[in-house]
Amino acid sequence: MCRNTIFRFYTAHILVLLAWLCVGAFSAAQAETSNEYLQEAQGYAKKGDVNSAIIQLKNALQKDPKNIKARYFLGLNYLRRGDGAGAEKEFDRARSLGMPLQELAIPLGRAYLMQGKAQEMLTEIKLDDAYPNDVNSGIHVLRASAYLGLGDEDKAAKAYQEALKLDPHSLDALLGQARMAVGQHQFDTAQGLTDRVLKEQPKSGEAWTVQGEIARLKGDFPSAKTSFDKAVELEPASVPALLGSASVSIALGDMAMAKNRIDTILRYLPNHPIANYLHAVVLFQEKDLDGAAEALQAVLQRAPDHIPSLQLMGSIDFAKGRLEQAVQELSRVGTAVPDNIPVAKLLAATHLKLKQPAKAVEVLENVVAKAPQDAQLLALIGTAYIQNQQTEKGTEYLERAVEAAPDAAGIRTQLALGRLASGETMEAVKDLESAVDLGQNVFQADVLLTMVHLRKREFRQALESAQDFVKKLPDNPLPYNLMGVASLGLNNPKAARENFEKALEKDPKFLPAILNVAHLDESEGNVDAARQKYLFVLKQQEGHVGALMSLAKISEQQGNEEQALKYYETAWKDNSGAVQPGLVLIDYFNRKRQPLRAISIARELKALHPENPMVLSALGTSQMAAKDFRNAVNTFTEMVKLLPQSEQAHYLLGQGNFAADDTGAARSQFKKALGIKKDFLPAQIALARLEMKSNRTNDAMQIAQTIQKQRPKEEAGYRLEGDVWMNKGDYSKAADVYRHAYERFKTSALAVANFEARKRARIAKPYLPLEDWLKDHPDDASVHFILGGAYQEEQKLAAAVKQYELVVKNMPNNVAALNNLAWASHELKQPGAVGYAERAYALASDAPAVIDTLGWLLVETGNSGRGLTLLQEAVAKAPHIAEIRYHLAVGLHKAGRNAEAKAELEKVLEMEQDSAAANNAQALLTELSKI
Repeated sequence: MCRNTIFRFYTAHILVLLAWLCVGAFSAAQAETSNEYLQEAQGYAKKGDVNSAIIQLKNALQKDPKNIKARYFLGLNYLRRGDGAGAEKEFDRARSLGMPLQELAIPLGRAYLMQGKAQEMLTEIKLDDAYPNDVNSGIHVLRASAYLGLGDEDKAAKAYQEALKLDPHSLDALLGQARMAVGQHQFDTAQGLTDRVLKEQPKSGEAWTVQGEIARLKGDFPSAKTSFDKAVELEPASVPALLGSASVSIALGDMAMAKNRIDTILRYLPNHPIANYLHAVVLFQEKDLDGAAEALQAVLQRAPDHIPSLQLMGSIDFAKGRLEQAVQELSRVGTAVPDNIPVAKLLAATHLKLKQPAKAVEVLENVVAKAPQDAQLLALIGTAYIQNQQTEKGTEYLERAVEAAPDAAGIRTQLALGRLASGETMEAVKDLESAVDLGQNVFQADVLLTMVHLRKREFRQALESAQDFVKKLPDNPLPYNLMGVASLGLNNPKAARENFEKALEKDPKFLPAILNVAHLDESEGNVDAARQKYLFVLKQQEGHVGALMSLAKISEQQGNEEQALKYYETAWKDNSGAVQPGLVLIDYFNRKRQPLRAISIARELKALHPENPMVLSALGTSQMAAKDFRNAVNTFTEMVKLLPQSEQAHYLLGQGNFAADDTGAARSQFKKALGIKKDFLPAQIALARLEMKSNRTNDAMQIAQTIQKQRPKEEAGYRLEGDVWMNKGDYSKAADVYRHAYERFKTSALAVANFEARKRARIAKPYLPLEDWLKDHPDDASVHFILGGAYQEEQKLAAAVKQYELVVKNMPNNVAALNNLAWASHELKQPGAVGYAERAYALASDAPAVIDTLGWLLVETGNSGRGLTLLQEAVAKAPHIAEIRYHLAVGLHKAGRNAEAKAELEKVLEMEQDSAAANNAQALLTELSKI
């Protein structure tokens, strides 16, 4: 009888189940003598026809049972066919007939190993000083394989080294080391060793098999199939080669070839476990569930703990409605492989069908942290919570599911089983994916459908879907909350509030509805009421992301930066590195021009979510803000590898390359983005700007004209055309283009661009486009600010003051406007100038320009003491700005410190020769020289 064991033969991690082999009887034509049959068998073997060789050898032994050569040769052919038990039997008989152990040691050891008899091999097959070096080297190789089977990699490595000491050209030792490297995922090492073997012995089927396994584990299935098929061509009866070819054929969808390979094995080894498993996989793919189950039974009868077979059987029982059996099988797999997410999902779906939501929650909570972006997993756990009467928790997960996969159809119906095999055997189908229909009754389909409509801004359909949901769950707050959100989308805040309040009638502590009412309060200007609701939410659920974010936003809008930052950081720290609060905090620091702090958070977030594109984008953007362009390029390169078909990823990498002055790489990335989406505007604009920088204005102009054709009703292409003329230095032509575009599209950007072009072209009253824009858009603070600057340049100070006052009225904390207003007011000798400067300084006490303005105004108005101190601080922060040094010199002069004043004036003149600051410095220096 065959022994019921499993032995790791090829590598420490590559399980090879080659036990339980039974060989049937074969009929053969009669021959006159045993040796004639032996000769015919040898001829068949040379041609690779192992089965015919075995038949003739059996005929030879029928004629002469004591034909020792036939016994030995029959054992070798059994080895070639993967029948370790048959081989052992024939070698033992040859030994009993007098064949020396020296000749039998290596093939007999292989027979032991093929059956998983590692310890028996070590006991029975001994090294002998009387043996030739090549024999002892071969025994060392066998011992290494046995050690691997017993899990001792250190002894295995030493045994391979001893083998090579005795025979430096031992191909078996080199292949053994290659298999060991494969098991350790050291693919380059394994490939190098295999290449050495194939260079010396290109017809080594075993080497081609190992090469196929290397390619398979690297995910290169076409190359793997080529190598496995080459091995089969050289050794048609090689079971490892046949299994490898079958597995990658399945992965490539070539079921006909897979069947051919599997049938070849099962014809002579009908109980081979892995062949039967792969046969089940093929039948499962072809929807023959009963046939697949029958094939799996052949495996599980002999290997009841074979995890891949249990997993596949569980999916079959689920599909056939045998739910209790599915729970048993899938639970065993989950216990053996706790991180198997596909199994957790299928097991949870089974519990949901059995009306056991609490068990489903328990199963999914154990794995959800390992796949936070898996839409189906999120949808399943959300449904489980809702069915377990935990509506709010369920809603949260369902929202995350819809965010991860906006099209819920795939979420609702399909379950990717993923790696059906363990991935640890050469015969396993590592990356095979199959679909199991979970059935519509598993998911909270109504909720998902409504959420998908909301995400797509299909508010009417969302409202209708939610109304249908209300009829099914009239006492649940969730559908009313969804109706409220849909009503908001339809611009009906009154109906929205009514629905949110109905939700709260069903459950006064239903946080999503409380938050939505708070958002309504906030949008209607009732900020205090909104704040109170957000604080109530935090009392109910400490660390609630939505409430903390909203409180932070309110604090920021009210100018309470310290409180805003506290809320943002609390949201980040209290939610275990969750993506959303981390991204918001990164954005906050970047907006506040603190990119190093943003990078610190982004790196921490990346460590938790290394393959999240949003996280990589945030890190790269922060690195760009910090002018760390090299690392930004590295980060965006990771993003491109993760999303090779994302135009946004290529665009960002191009931006990083452009910033790093690698225009060739930048151009390549922008063009790749446009190859994916030819009208991707950001990449078009970026490429045009790159071409302008490279003095390829004709190429840039062509891009502008392309955009105009693609987007004739948008300003982008026309504005870009004006930019190209600006780049060429033809400011009059640029102004003309901007003017025509402005007349057509009427945007503030075009008004500002036209102003800049007119100013450079020295056209009278260049600010006229700004004035025209503000006639219809009097609340545009940014244009008021630009117009104020234009007036100030032309010494229209009273008009400038009015513009800055409008800006400050709408934006009380606009530092630049306050600073300019202070300066212009001072020149008009208006009394409020110092007050504006003080306000600007309170908001930006580290800005040299702001410090300089306040210091100068104080000196000019008689407060030389404090003014001088501030001016000295401004110079320390910006020693390269001549005008600030001139102001300091004036302050020193007014304080009676003329020697120091002269020194500062001389520095001004060293820095600049022809500027207002230099002229003023020279005049004052001349005056001081007379003293």
